[in-house]
Amino acid sequence: MQQFLLLTLCALAITGCSRSPAEQLAYRHAEEQYQINMERSARYRQSLEQADGESPAPIIITSRPAD
Repeated sequence: MQQFLLLTLCALAITGCSRSPAEQLAYRHAEEQYQINMERSARYRQSLEQADGESPAPIIITSRPAD
């Protein structure tokens, strides 16, 4: 009886760990966004190094007015 319960618990643990399609999509999107952020961060650090002590221009974020 204990072996059956152990086997059942193992089967449930293995099959219960998969992600739903929506979770997979969200995870893939998060991974892609992480890579984009890392690339942008590397480019920004490189631009700071190339500036040779000069103050970089500020980054200004504006929103488009509603129509």
